[in-house]
Amino acid sequence: MKRLAYLSATAALAVTLGTQAATAQAASESEVPGIPPLVAQSLPGAYLAAKQAQQSGELEEATFFFDQALRLDPQSEILRQDAMLAYLAGSRFQDAIDLAVDLRNSPTSGKIARIALGIDGLRKGLYDKAIAEFDIVDPSDLDALLLGQLIAWSEIGAGRIDEALLRIDDLDEVPWFETFNLYQKGLMAEVAGRKDVARGAYAKLVDDPTLARSSPDAYLSAAESLARIESRDGHRDAALKALDKGLELAPSYDPLRGLKDRIERDETIEPSVANVQEGAAEALRILGQTINRGDGQDVALLYFQLAKALSPRSPGILTALAGIAERTEQYDRAIAYYRAIPESSAYRRTADLQIGLDYWYADRKDEAKEHLKRATETYPDDIQAYTALADVLAADKDYAEVTVALNKAIELAEPITAENWNLFYQRGISYERQDQWPKAEADFKKALELSPNQPQVLNYLGYSWVDQNTNLEEGLDMIRQAVELRPNDGYIIDSLGWAFYRLGRYAEAVDELERAILLSPTDPTINDHLGDAYWHVGREREARFQWERALNGDPKPEEDQIERIEAKLEGGLDAVKDEGGSAGPDQPKEASANASDAKTASSGTDRRPDRSKPEPDAGERAN
Repeated sequence: MKRLAYLSATAALAVTLGTQAATAQAASESEVPGIPPLVAQSLPGAYLAAKQAQQSGELEEATFFFDQALRLDPQSEILRQDAMLAYLAGSRFQDAIDLAVDLRNSPTSGKIARIALGIDGLRKGLYDKAIAEFDIVDPSDLDALLLGQLIAWSEIGAGRIDEALLRIDDLDEVPWFETFNLYQKGLMAEVAGRKDVARGAYAKLVDDPTLARSSPDAYLSAAESLARIESRDGHRDAALKALDKGLELAPSYDPLRGLKDRIERDETIEPSVANVQEGAAEALRILGQTINRGDGQDVALLYFQLAKALSPRSPGILTALAGIAERTEQYDRAIAYYRAIPESSAYRRTADLQIGLDYWYADRKDEAKEHLKRATETYPDDIQAYTALADVLAADKDYAEVTVALNKAIELAEPITAENWNLFYQRGISYERQDQWPKAEADFKKALELSPNQPQVLNYLGYSWVDQNTNLEEGLDMIRQAVELRPNDGYIIDSLGWAFYRLGRYAEAVDELERAILLSPTDPTINDHLGDAYWHVGREREARFQWERALNGDPKPEEDQIERIEAKLEGGLDAVKDEGGSAGPDQPKEASANASDAKTASSGTDRRPDRSKPEPDAGERAN
């Protein structure tokens, strides 16, 4: 219903803008000297361009077009509402506040306007003004929690400590509030100088790991805050114990690992937040992280930007904003957020690694490699630095250098544990791509020894054996096991179908490849494979249909595959060298060193992983 109402409002605005465009544009051009020529030629054009940019995640472009639209019609309430949200999302806080003043009583955008105005009051130390803005009638559960915490922080700022702590205690409408409230109560008490209350709130949360289910971020942050307060009071062992509890939940979480190193070096440790503004920003960050998935990402972005207005240099907030920028493929913006993280921050290592990966995603490949090579020099004992470098090198098909990087990572990982399986798996891929099959096979076996139920490894090794006509039954069993572990993975099911094809078991190949195509209908490789299998069982018209889909669909096949598919469309499978059945049990065995050469090849065709891009989180982003 809300979506329908929004669309109706947008349609109404478009009609209104259309009737006003000529008059408004003429007035703008004649009454506002010095404005540069507009890119959009009309008010509707500016508005629709702004909305399109907004939906594409192009926040700077969206605000630019909203600027134009507002010059043409500064009175439209719907336009001002949309512009306010765009300014908030685009980190133009003061511009949003200028609009929020007149929108605070709007039935559709008044809540957001008042929250923004309240944040502005908090930012300026006008705490009673902030409380008045946050006093919103009939909030949702999430809004009630956020507003209650922001009002409590305003009370702390106004010096009303008891009222603030009591307000947090009274925020108990929903059981899952407890995790968030314990962390915030600890921060508030600490800022107010009540260390025993702070310690008790942190400890109650950290001592009950089940509370982490509501918010892992709040739990980890409470462990960090408890460790900080214990360390400052000279309780080194208690501080390390708190960190160990957090690291049980997230062993690679940089803020905890970095703080542990500092405490073990007997460094002076600062509190988690220094003032009311940083504390309120942390409330927004934690709740933003909780909803930062799926449809909640847009609201999370607003929370993070409001938090940034209160605490512009917070590493956690900058990291969260960078993560959203990455998910919307705004890599330059993500890099800018990461670069703003202070060098002294525990988040800095992850930021440096993610910058390298984001260079790659932004198609700045040379910069990516150079940046990550420097990262291995900056962090010479850090496994993740070498694996991030290996990811971009593998995506660039520089497998010899991949091996060098992973050799170092494996050396640093000693003593090897189950969590290191992926290092051997990735090095196995690099050996296989260099035609060094014995080394590759040994690494795949080592990966499975460390972690027996990894579907990627089972798929890769199993298919390689089948493709080389060796260990046939064991190889098929591995691929079947991978399918059982990933029953909805069309690419792994494609491996099983293609393995049957390679063995000359075409009817079984068709069955599996038809399953795969249902799960991944646009994949060119699976369509190509299914076409080949159809041809072998006499379904030639359907074969040509699948080849046509493979050739002309989106995404496109790799360049070296296009010619082969075109030949099959022209002359059938007989027009190309058929690879089916080459590993059948009654046929001579071939000792192929590089199993991927035997398939109709592109990196996508080989259902052992596509290495055209580095893995998305190789740097283990801290948030």
